[in-house]
Parts: sequence; C-alpha cells; structure tokens
Amino acid sequence: MLSHLKRRMGVIAAIAVLAALTPALSTSVASAAPATTATAAADVTYLETCPASASIPSAGFTDTTSTAVDCIKYYGITQGATATTYEPAGSVPRWQMALFLTRAATEMGVTLGDGSNQDFTDISGESDAIQTAINQIKQLGVTTGTGDGTTYSPGDNVTKEQMAMFVERLLDSVAPGPNGSADDDSDGDSAAEGYINGTTTTYNYTDIDTGDTTYEGHNAIVEVYNLGITGDAKTVSTFGPATDLTREEM
Repeated sequence: MLSHLKRRMGVIAAIAVLAALTPALSTSVASAAPATTATAAADVTYLETCPASASIPSAGFTDTTSTAVDCIKYYGITQGATATTYEPAGSVPRWQMALFLTRAATEMGVTLGDGSNQDFTDISGESDAIQTAINQIKQLGVTTGTGDGTTYSPGDNVTKEQMAMFVERLLDSVAPGPNGSADDDSDGDSAAEGYINGTTTTYNYTDIDTGDTTYEGHNAIVEVYNLGITGDAKTVSTFGPATDLTREEM
C-alpha cells in the first residue's frame, strides 16, 4: 500500500471525524451499494514509487522477497522488525503505524509539524521518536486519537478500516502527481469535481455497509480501493474492515 500511494488532484479541506464518535452504518450510505457486477478500480493512473525499471535493491530480509517491502525499505519507511527480518505476518500496532505514516509523508513532500505534545495521555512510555511521530500525525489531522480524543492507544493493533482512514487522511496533505485523482470523504455532488467516495463510485466489497464499520471508514475503504492502493482485483468481494492489518498488507 505505501509503495503505491497516489498523489491527488487538488487540495481537500477535510474534517477529521473521531471514529469512536462516528455512527456505525446500520444501512448503506446514501446511493452507495456494492456493484452488481465486479468493477475495477476507477483510477487507472498508477504512479509507482518503485517501478521495475528502477532496479530497487533487495531489502535483505530473510523472511520476505516482496518487492513492495524492498521499496519501503529503500525509502526508509521501514527499518524492519530486526536487521534481517521484516515479519510480514505480524500485526501493525498504532505506534508503528505513526512511524510508517510520518516516514512516508516525508518522502511524499509533506511538511510535518514539530511533534510537540498534543495532549495524549498514554504515550509517555514510548520512545522519543514514537512520541514525535504520534504527535505529528495528530498535527497533520491523520489521527484524532481514541476514546474521547485524549488517548492514542499506541499498543492497539491497526484494523484494515483504520488503515484506510489513516491513509485517506494522509492523502489530504499530499500534492498531486501527473493525472492524479482527488479523494474526498465528503458528499461531493458533482462528478466533475473528481471525488472518489461512497456516493459516487462503485465498489465490490460486501462487508463494509453493515456491522461496526463507520461512515468515514466506509468512504475511506471505497476511496483507497478506487485509488488502487489496496491492490485488490475486481473479483475480491470482502475487505475485512475489523481484521488486524498485517505488515505485509501495509
């Protein structure tokens, strides 16, 4: 995912909604429903950071040969679980996600804040680098915290729904690349505006309209699918929003 992040067309002023306070979807979003026939991602402009022609060197990890992992190691987005392993099947705790996102943001030209204290009450036991990263994604609007917003829950694992929201929020700060697509989790009323959201774009997932998926989470999942970030084929019909994200998937 991080090796295929796309740059958007236009700067979106988005309001970060605290997931814990966002109502779960008891019914589908207005006019939004899975496609009746398998539908490919809407955006066909793929701006890869590590195309095959770039000859990115191997990351040197003994437990994966993924070229995507090679890519994020090359850009410093990951340092590995150890010097020689990546642990692709491992979960991604929220403290680790903050590091992934801030390192990726830097490589994408995003100006990060100073990482000063953002009043999270549960991160003091983390390293200085982790605390700075968590505070920076709060400053950037990529996280609003957990619970009442005073905690970050650094040890909790990131779910796939949360991943979609983290990445979608980060894209709000990324400058556009050539032919890049806009993303916006608001209810855009004009296709000409280039919005990719649950009210204007089809999707194949049958498990994101019910249960505990939030409104923002639903739209973010649809957006990252249509931007090609998840890499799911059009025949993939489930997303697993409540499942823990793995390091390989990230």
